Amino acid sequence: MNIIQKYIETMENRDYEGLAELFDCDGTLVDHCPKGTLQPEYHVYGKEAINMFFRNKFTFGKFSISEPEIIDERHAKFVANYSGYMVMAIATIRYTNEEGLIQKLSVRPK
Repeated sequence: MNIIQKYIETMENRDYEGLAELFDCDGTLVDHCPKGTLQPEYHVYGKEAINMFFRNKFTFGKFSISEPEIIDERHAKFVANYSGYMVMAIATIRYTNEEGLIQKLSVRPK
């Protein structure tokens, strides 16, 4: 299973700890939330911050994904649910380190 498949699996399962483990200790996640979500654009830095960010999002039902599709080894698309606002999104792994951990991942509306 490659890193994008693991990312999708952890997101579907709302596994914030497993998700954080996919990132380098200084990894970055950028979520370019669409304007209609009434959410700010998120820039989350570091494995621990990613863990806490998604712990809160998943625990309080503020974020989930459905209908994922792997496009290639660095891209996946899915329906993102931002507190009830649904949007088609594309996740892109921009950079990985030598161990294959994510250094930068971005999520954008499709």
